[in-house]
Amino acid sequence: MMAALATAAMTLGELFGSAAGDLGGVQVQDLVLDSRQAGPGAAFLAVPGTQSHGLDYLDDALARGAVVVVYEPSADHQEVAAPSIAVPGLKARLGALARVFFAYEAEPPTLAGVTGTNGKSTVAHLLAEAQTLHGTPCGYLGTLGQGVPPHVVAQSLTTPDCLTLHRTLHSMSVSHAAIEVSSHALAQDRIAGLEFGTAVFTNLSRDHLDYHGDLASYRDAKARLFNLPTLQHAVLFADDPFSPVLARQLDAAVTRFDVSLQQDADIRGRLVNADWHGIKLEVRGPGGSGVIRSSLVGDFNAENLLLALGALMAWDVSLADACELLGKCSSLAGRMQVFGGDHGKPRVVVDFAHTPAALASVLENLRRLTSAELWCVFGCGGQRDSGKRAAMGTAAARLAEHIVLTDDNPRDEDPGVIVADIRAGMAAHPDVWIEHDRRRAITDAINQAHADDVVLVAGKGHEESQWVAGEQRKFSDRAVVEEALGERA
Repeated sequence: MMAALATAAMTLGELFGSAAGDLGGVQVQDLVLDSRQAGPGAAFLAVPGTQSHGLDYLDDALARGAVVVVYEPSADHQEVAAPSIAVPGLKARLGALARVFFAYEAEPPTLAGVTGTNGKSTVAHLLAEAQTLHGTPCGYLGTLGQGVPPHVVAQSLTTPDCLTLHRTLHSMSVSHAAIEVSSHALAQDRIAGLEFGTAVFTNLSRDHLDYHGDLASYRDAKARLFNLPTLQHAVLFADDPFSPVLARQLDAAVTRFDVSLQQDADIRGRLVNADWHGIKLEVRGPGGSGVIRSSLVGDFNAENLLLALGALMAWDVSLADACELLGKCSSLAGRMQVFGGDHGKPRVVVDFAHTPAALASVLENLRRLTSAELWCVFGCGGQRDSGKRAAMGTAAARLAEHIVLTDDNPRDEDPGVIVADIRAGMAAHPDVWIEHDRRRAITDAINQAHADDVVLVAGKGHEESQWVAGEQRKFSDRAVVEEALGERA
């Protein structure tokens, strides 16, 4: 197991050399980019962002105990009323600074990065849990939080900022970690200074175009993970059209594992069975063949299991052991999580699906699992890619008999506008209604569904809060579902 931080503090002179000037002897206990993380003895590093400059939050950092601000000069901030060091190009140096300050006594951890539109959380968590079950505690960082499975603590971003990421890895004191790497993180260099030896690609479909602008830019951001100089292994889902593009970009020294359910590949899977109890997957690859019996619901999880298996093999776990370990992994909160289905009550599935492809995939899976009627309760996030809303409406209208449109995280956008955008993608449908109150929408759907129906509550999954009109409110789809099922006669 890896040691934590090699030192509890460093001087500004050790970090910035002569640029520290008269402040060179000042010791700092931490480096932070987010003013809310500042504490006594911290150095606040202020760099330009997409909408503001870190210096806009200087007063907050100082109030929380920061002793110095190290900043990238900005034309909008001529004077800094605090002990300060101006460092041109500071943003580009964050990764190198993090490596120096958060220095390991031993070797840096073995890292696997998982990117793609859908499936990142499941693949990264499966990899971390399986490696931990194999006897090597493995950290997980991603949408579900951070920690060593099964002990994962929630965090706000899929991939946190560069300094937080380095600090978190050190606090785990692990030799291996599986990290979800979002397109935002890649575009903003949040993984700078980390040595990823393995990169995993799940799939690519529309998402985050509010940030990236177009699909080509989104695709290019994802590809950055596969161009890292430290990369030794790449695990690609060969059934996705973008995988061959990534394969052509790989350095010749990178060992590639293609996984597939549809074609010959390094690791080939065959889905034997998928029902409410889980899936059975036959696997053939380097080292022989095996069977994975998993409690994960949904045949698309066969893809996720194959990708996790490929990553385990990149970490020198045998195919036989990997199959056994993955079969022991637990289901994830808010990922095809099933409630009810007994005592005359409908089955309710809570899932994080918030893209057109993910929503369609979940509904298609549920259609295969039931001959009764499907209910779909969902909305779309405010101030996010509005272009995907109509496509999500189309998917729901095509696959569900009953649709309840509700608020997801509307943030500061008019919920009525969001729903109208979703409705624009729906042709005439016999049963669509709007209930902006998400609690009531979920409860009403559960109460009106027949005992053999299936109700999908999509979009928020594991989340424990809802953003409405700039306010973060405590809210859990899973808790509301359990409450509604408990109260249904």
